[in-house]
Amino acid sequence: MRSLIPFILLLAAPAMAQEAADVPGVPAEWFAAKESAAAARAPDLDALGKEVLDRARWSTTTQACKTLTRTEPYGLQPATADRLVSEGLKAGAFVGAWTFYARTDCAETPLLRYLYIAESDGRNLLLVVNRGEAISTPSQMRETSKLAAKAAYDRAKQQQPSCEVTSVGMRQARIAATDGDLSPMQFGTRFAGGWSEAWDFVACGRRATVTVRFEADGKGGASARVTDVTLS
Repeated sequence: MRSLIPFILLLAAPAMAQEAADVPGVPAEWFAAKESAAAARAPDLDALGKEVLDRARWSTTTQACKTLTRTEPYGLQPATADRLVSEGLKAGAFVGAWTFYARTDCAETPLLRYLYIAESDGRNLLLVVNRGEAISTPSQMRETSKLAAKAAYDRAKQQQPSCEVTSVGMRQARIAATDGDLSPMQFGTRFAGGWSEAWDFVACGRRATVTVRFEADGKGGASARVTDVTLS
């Protein structure tokens, strides 16, 4: 996603924790109940095809694409434990939410991740979350991107001291490594184990790849820290 990141967002600590929403009772039971209740509102990806393409075309994420004529959505997964989603469920604003991917015919942006939210008033909200593949939830990625953007900017600025912070933009994401004890996905998150993701940024006119290490906290959240930054 190409974005301007205000300087204040880059004043981040070297590590941070993204806790899951505080939900009533046993979290896994609450998530399961909400997921079951929302099943009837789950999207049909085939029927959603035109909206998926339109959303991709409207998104600033795909501005670099010269042509974008096709999207192929796949991989629908519940996103119940995502913190933004859980807070919306608690507030009664949402019924449920799901993530999925879509392949595109744009070489610069071949894969997009979406978040589909079923709202309580019967409407639906479809968002492009990021380019590329990730294990982190949309909320975890959004919060950790501040940390990763600062790391990319700091490294790039060493090579170009006059660089402005507004030059930083996030590009592709990919899964770099997974632990052997990483648990299966439940409710859109992982409850045990750890993984690493590599996020590409453009910073000061350079490509900066930031490796972020996530460790599940057993409650649906995860800690995150930057472990490496490389320039190319």
